[in-house]
Amino acid sequence: MKIFEQLPHTADIKIRVFGSTKKELFKHALIGMFQVIGPYAKGCTKEGDFLVCPNLPKKHAIDIDSPDTESLLVDFLSDALWFSDVYNEAYLSADIHELSDTHIKAAIYGVEVIGFDVVEMKAVTYHDLYIKQIDDIWQAEIVFDI
Repeated sequence: MKIFEQLPHTADIKIRVFGSTKKELFKHALIGMFQVIGPYAKGCTKEGDFLVCPNLPKKHAIDIDSPDTESLLVDFLSDALWFSDVYNEAYLSADIHELSDTHIKAAIYGVEVIGFDVVEMKAVTYHDLYIKQIDDIWQAEIVFDI
């Protein structure tokens, strides 16, 4: 099963994310958000369109309460984007410790980056956002403002 795919969009970046569980969906959304903007980091290699790093030494804790699952996904990704902007890092993995429809507690892991193919990802949006389970596979579509 692929973890995400980039979808056509006129002005921004849109991805469809997949996961066998809701926790996996959130983790794959994080990975998809950073892989799609093309990070570059010392000690890492590009394999196709993916940045592959032997170690992910940067770690941040995320603990969020939101009114619903869609808002929780936007808030989770927005926190990761904020950490990326502040520390010049990209996050390529996560441990989701707790996840309900309104709460997430996680650790995100990444690397310091040299730059990105996409100059700036401004925000995670609610535009066309959905999360649903289709035939035992969790799926979400997310649009990022660039």
